[in-house]
Amino acid sequence: MLAAAMAMMALVAAAQSVPASATASANLQDLLRKPLTLRGTLGSEQIQMSLQPKPNEDGTKGTYFIFGQSAQILLAGEADQNAMIMEESYNGKDVSGEWDGSFKDGVLSGTWSSLDDAVHKPFMLKLSTP
Repeated sequence: MLAAAMAMMALVAAAQSVPASATASANLQDLLRKPLTLRGTLGSEQIQMSLQPKPNEDGTKGTYFIFGQSAQILLAGEADQNAMIMEESYNGKDVSGEWDGSFKDGVLSGTWSSLDDAVHKPFMLKLSTP
């Protein structure tokens, strides 16, 4: 009985994890059909980003936070194959920045720009398994 329960838990865990080889070959647009969590850097800061499909419309929505800070910054955008563009907002109304990136070999990377285009930071995010 215990062995059967442990085997079932192993099967569930295996089904929930995303193999690195599968994410490396998948395109971003397809991956964004379900919720994703990514971790990495924005400039020199460590961040975590959560993305999910918008309900009843095309596109992606989500949030990100900088480790050590409590603010959740809102995101909205879209992906086309392996290219992504998103806008961010601190208050849900005004755009505060833009993310322009591409997905390759399991990594989403590109450039974040402030709204006035005065500040640019590189970002690199990897898919995080639950």
